Amino acid sequence: MNRALNRRLAPSLLKGAVLAGALLTASVTLPAMAQAQVASDPAAAPAGTWTLDKRHASLTLKVTHFGTSHYTFRFAQGAIDGSYAYDPAKPLDTKVSITIDATKVDTGLPDFDKEIGTDPKFFNGAQYPKITFVSTKVEPGKLTGDLTFRGVTKPVTLDVKYNGYAKTPFGSQIMGFSATGKIKRSDFGFTHLVPMVSDDVDLAIEAEFNPKK
Repeated sequence: MNRALNRRLAPSLLKGAVLAGALLTASVTLPAMAQAQVASDPAAAPAGTWTLDKRHASLTLKVTHFGTSHYTFRFAQGAIDGSYAYDPAKPLDTKVSITIDATKVDTGLPDFDKEIGTDPKFFNGAQYPKITFVSTKVEPGKLTGDLTFRGVTKPVTLDVKYNGYAKTPFGSQIMGFSATGKIKRSDFGFTHLVPMVSDDVDLAIEAEFNPKK
């Protein structure tokens, strides 16, 4: 009886041992694979045209709502596109161009997304479907450019952190940035509910770029 029981249990025990071995191997190798050498010196990144990785880019907006909260929302994944031409010998000569689909707002509520994105009282994306930013000046830690929103163009300066350049274990190359800034929506003719909803809009940007293929 014991021999028969052992014969029935052996395949299950073997499968369990194989699975345990695989998990153990994964736990040892994955942390090593997940690490990439990040170079903080901009000169380490290769020259060429770099394009936005839409999967790893976000623009979050924050306003004060009737003095009770700091309401936060974002643009939907894939709504942002952009690129820049890069020369590691002259990083401050970089020219950045970003385009955003004004109608692709993500509040988590589809009807509200449409209202914010297309209604003339808000982003008016039905009339002005694109928001653009074209850089005019690059300084250490600063990026200044012309922001066109709702058909109005105004200069905006962002505080930018260069997070570095890396080659991933999967063969891709990345340059990553974080940026913050502030605009007054009334500068762009967007005065609905001011001051109950703040005129100031805080911007938070996370972006990764890859070499253009």
